[in-house]
Amino acid sequence: MIQQEMLTYQQLDGELNRIERELRKNENFIKRRQYKAASQDCEETIARLDARAADLKTQLAQAQQTVQKITEVIEEHSREIGTLEDVDELNYMNKKLNEQLNELSAVEKEIKRIVREGEDIAQSFDEASSKLPRLVAGYRKCDEEFNKAAAEVKPRVAEIRARQAELKKVIDENIFNVYKKVSDGGLYPVFVPLEEGTRCGGCRMEMPKAAVDAQFAGKSYMRCEHCGRIIFKND
Repeated sequence: MIQQEMLTYQQLDGELNRIERELRKNENFIKRRQYKAASQDCEETIARLDARAADLKTQLAQAQQTVQKITEVIEEHSREIGTLEDVDELNYMNKKLNEQLNELSAVEKEIKRIVREGEDIAQSFDEASSKLPRLVAGYRKCDEEFNKAAAEVKPRVAEIRARQAELKKVIDENIFNVYKKVSDGGLYPVFVPLEEGTRCGGCRMEMPKAAVDAQFAGKSYMRCEHCGRIIFKND
């Protein structure tokens, strides 16, 4: 039979699990997590907008330089046209001048696009920047309230862990290792009694009596073929 100390240890683990579940259901714990996620999203948005704004600033500077160069070329072409008398040369220079004017128009449209996007980014940046402090304040408030709830159960948690440490000293190491391996997989309780000779006390599934007898032969416990819990005879 499984040591009573092991079963007591398991029972205390159950209480710890219950305390943890209740803390995770705490309203401030849930809201704190929501505020944290929202704050992180807001910070990422601000960083993304800031990076895009820097990129647009570079684009604007380059476009303005292009405008300056085109303007200089247009002025040069205009001066040359004023000195030309040959019709073919005049037509050629007018063509070149129109090309530059079209290019200037395209760059000016690009500048307007950059400015419009920059204005949109500035508005979004202001909205996110004003939102972030409220989210941070909400997180801090919920964190403070949750920590109060956690502090209330801290003495009992410490008491349970101290009791478990004492129990572990007398629990068979092999049995304890089995318990930890199964419990680390998320099962609780790990050790359950055999009910009515053929049924798992955890999942309540029936097993063939011959199979149960065979597994218990020379051993004090067996593994449930359905749920994986460790079944012991409650003699």
